[in-house]
Order: sequence, then structure tokens, then C-alpha cells
Amino acid sequence: MFYNSINNKLDVKKFSDIFFSNIPKNKTLFFPFKILKLKKNQIFSLKNLNYVNFAFKISRLFINNISEENLYNIINKSYFNFNFNLVLNIEKIFNNNFLLNLNNGPTLTFKDIAMIPLGNILNFFSKKINKKFLIFCATSGDTGSSANNSFKNFEKIKLFTFYPFNMISNIQRKQITTLIKNNIKNISILGNFDTSQFLIKKIFENIKNNKKIFLISVNSINWFRIIFQTIYYCYCSLNVYKNNYVNFIIPSGNFGNSLSAFIAKKLGFPIEKIITCTNDNNFLDNFIKNNIIKNYSLKKTISPSIDISIPSNFLRLVNNNNLKNNQMNNINKSFFSDKINNKIIINSIEYFYNKYKKIHDPHTITSLTSLIKNEKKNNIVVSTSYPIKFIFAIKKIIPNLKIKLNIKKLFLLNEKYKIFSQNFNILINFIKKQL
Repeated sequence: MFYNSINNKLDVKKFSDIFFSNIPKNKTLFFPFKILKLKKNQIFSLKNLNYVNFAFKISRLFINNISEENLYNIINKSYFNFNFNLVLNIEKIFNNNFLLNLNNGPTLTFKDIAMIPLGNILNFFSKKINKKFLIFCATSGDTGSSANNSFKNFEKIKLFTFYPFNMISNIQRKQITTLIKNNIKNISILGNFDTSQFLIKKIFENIKNNKKIFLISVNSINWFRIIFQTIYYCYCSLNVYKNNYVNFIIPSGNFGNSLSAFIAKKLGFPIEKIITCTNDNNFLDNFIKNNIIKNYSLKKTISPSIDISIPSNFLRLVNNNNLKNNQMNNINKSFFSDKINNKIIINSIEYFYNKYKKIHDPHTITSLTSLIKNEKKNNIVVSTSYPIKFIFAIKKIIPNLKIKLNIKKLFLLNEKYKIFSQNFNILINFIKKQL
């Protein structure tokens, strides 16, 4: 498979060329030149495979810089301890719809499913080419804990995890900052997620790859992560399919999950619509419904992973500020959007608890609320994070809620992180001292 820069269609490369450079020289992103649509018999021949073999078959369509044996071993190692009955649990809910629970990985988030293989393949290459990898991660909550867990034991990898000060939940922060390893540096930025991501992009401009080091981003713009998120949309749509195509209703932050579902659809898997759910930070909703690109001021809400102004991965889908009508029609064939504001999210958490005796995190609630609003069948609601991570916010809504999962131990652990302002010179000097 070949890839090109979304801002320069003539900049065509192989996967092996883009794997270590997620951001092209013109500061845009890579996307497949053409996504091969599989035949129906090819797709349905995969249905009875276990997840490791299924992941190997799909990833092989995109990855060509590693032998089949090594790729299979990396996938098998990554998922060796996964209980897929939990991590990819498909639960039937009301009106012939489904809830896809992706939140039972090691750090209780969907991020683990793609981040752990990414850690293992980067560790494989760091040994193969004998270079130190500098990994940068901007997180709005869950990505940081997943990255820290996935990279914690690798000698030739140093991870810098950036998170916005006081804009993620206490438990999310504790998950990040209490995992104390020599190769992990936790950086709290006095700003929001967009600020953290902007600073990392500036670091990439100021520190160059050389004979000793490689700089790599592991945010959802990392194409390897997109591939391994695409896999579970392929797998789940195929396993739920009963003569009717399915819709995925997805809480959408940086748009990586929604983009992955779109790629699964392009591959030919039985997916009709991808419904992206936003909160008060409604850039996506405004674009998909009105074809308006506007950078709103970021608002802090109860669902912090959606508190993103312009999602980076959305630029992979559109790279023109003024799309023509036919282009918008093509997007609207695949995407629908729904805005669930903060007040409704709060009310919905209480509603689902009272009606179904179920607690859902504030991100999954956006998708469940959308499902009720639209009253459709054959939908798969994607649950992205475990509600315990937001328990203090939830207990303000449901004061009498009893917590079954023991989290007290997490709050007894020491934290290690540094707080930085948005002064780039101070930050870059700190980073350079760690090289």
C-alpha cells in the first residue's frame, strides 16, 4: 500500500518510509493513496478467525516493512494476556442495538488495544536499528496512561507524556504520574490539550532525527495506531452483522476512532454510518452538518477527552477549508454528527443509572444519548473508557453511588511530574537535557 501527504498528493511513499515520520515535511499527515476494497468472500472468510489471526490478516494489508513472522509474533505478544471476552465485549442492549466495551484493557481504555502493539513494534525496531527512540505523547486523559504502561519496560525508548494541568480527571492523572520509570517523563502543561499538541509539534521542528535518535509521536495521528483501531471495527462489524449493515456511534475527541471506522468501511466491512458525538466543543458537529470550519474557544466539560477544538485526524479526511458540494455529499454518506452538551451529559448519566442501573463514563454517555435521540436499530455504541476514571464527577451526580472497584491504592502512590508554562524555550531546554 502507498501513502501520500494530504497537502501534496505527489508526495507518495511506502509504509516503511512513513513509519518513523508521522508528520511530513510540509507538516501535514499521510493517508493511503488508495484503500483496497476487499471482496465479500474475502471478508467473510475472516469471520471465524481468533482476534490475533484476524489482526494479522488486516494489518498485513497496510504494513510492508516487517516480515510476516515478526509481525505475527509482535501481535501475538501484544495480546497474549488479553481477555478478549472483556476487551472486545459486545453486549446486546435495547431495541436491537449493541454496546461495544473497549475499556477493559490494562489501563481501562480503548487506547490499550492499539498502543500495546505500537510499543512492541517500536521496541522491535529500536533493537533492530540500534537507535534510541524519543516518544512524544499529548493526552487529554487516557492516551497518557496507556502510553506509559505500553512503553514502561523498554531500554531504548524514552517517553515524554504531556497532559493539560487540571483538565483531566484525578484518576487519569494518577494513572499517568504514579507509574514512575526512568524512561518516562510526565509533563503537565498550563494550557489545554491543543496547547500540548502544539508544543510537541514545535519540538519536532527543533530537534531533528540523527544517527542516534528518532523522534516519534504516539498520538492518534500515528498511522500504526489507526491501523490497529481499524482492526477492531472490522472485527466487530463482521461479528454483529446479520444481513443489515451496522452504524457505529462513537465519542469523538481527536477523531482517530471515527477515522478508523471509516477505513474499515472503505475496506468493505458491513458498516453504514459513523456517528460522531461531541460535547460543547462542537467543531466536528458544525462541520459535518453545516460545512463550516471554525476554531472555537475550548470549553472545559465533564467529558475531557472530547475537549479538543480541531481534531488532528479530521484533517486526514478533509484537507480543504471550502469543500465542494459533491465532496460534502461523499462525507455525509459515511458520517453523521451529534452534539450532546454538558448539561445533557450530566442528566443522561443519572437517567441511565435510574433506568438501567448502569454507570457509564461521560464520553460513552454522549453516544448512548445519541442512540436514544435518534431511535435507530443496528447501532453499535462504542464505550471508550471505564467509568471509575471519572467517579468523582459521577458521584456529584449520583451521591449515593457505591464504588465496587478499589481505587484507594492508586491515591497512596507517589506522583512524579513537572509543571511547565507555555514558554517553549524553557520546555525545549528541559527536553534536550534528557537526550
